[in-house]
Amino acid sequence: MRRRPVLAVVAAAALAATATPARSQHSPDGGEGAAVPVSIGFDAVKPQHLDVLLGDTVTWTNDSVRTHTVTADDGAFDSGRVVPTATFTRTFTALGDTPYHCVLHPFIRGDVQVDRLLLSAPAQPAASNRAFPMRGRAALPAGTAVTVEADRGAGFAPAATTTVQPDGTFVAAVVPGTTATYRAVAGPDASPPVSLLVLDRRIAIRARRARRGLVISANVTPASAGAPVVLQLFLHEHFGWWPVQRTKLDSSSAARFALRTRQRVAVRVLLTLPDGATPLAISRTVRVGPAR
Repeated sequence: MRRRPVLAVVAAAALAATATPARSQHSPDGGEGAAVPVSIGFDAVKPQHLDVLLGDTVTWTNDSVRTHTVTADDGAFDSGRVVPTATFTRTFTALGDTPYHCVLHPFIRGDVQVDRLLLSAPAQPAASNRAFPMRGRAALPAGTAVTVEADRGAGFAPAATTTVQPDGTFVAAVVPGTTATYRAVAGPDASPPVSLLVLDRRIAIRARRARRGLVISANVTPASAGAPVVLQLFLHEHFGWWPVQRTKLDSSSAARFALRTRQRVAVRVLLTLPDGATPLAISRTVRVGPAR
């Protein structure tokens, strides 16, 4: 039986795409001593409440036309006058909550809460009964055991366990059933709680023949604009489903793929986490192309 050349080319392209390493980025979840920004506006600071890890450095930038100060209520630090566009930086090396204010405008207030454990607020909703990674940072030795707990309305209970990595980060896979509040616990230390929204999203898929191949359209509900989606083909030479294209949902929560092939193929679309691999929803399978 002859190898199907078009699908072979598609598979090779997909293999090359998946073999390319993702570009690394610096983020507040990148280990100890993260840099945390705060904006001083005309009449308020954003964010007003800040949760940071022991050893993190906070930088306040005066983004207004007024001069301000960043002054701890207990006198632990005082920036002096911070003129427009100027900054004030402080590294937090003690646990606890420190309220602060602007001496020149006392109604401008904020606070910095310092902990040994932080759990990152999820950037997107999870799917019911599908594994979801909860990430965080710890100012604790590598190898320290961390339990991620969930509160679904009856108090916190263990949901997953993990350990602190050498760079101070940790990740635990939870399997949520419903929207819940989560926290990380290690010995006497507990992180501030974060919420994980659970949505059961559906993918409507339609495939049609076009002049140069196939056009596959997908629409996700509830709306999830900007979320990544992956087009997969069922390739016998790869023993199953294989990613061939990736894109993001547009402002209408829709996506469109163009596939150059005149062969009969089985296609489906996945809604995933930003890694492009962890599925949150999977469409039905559509078979399209010339009849056998």
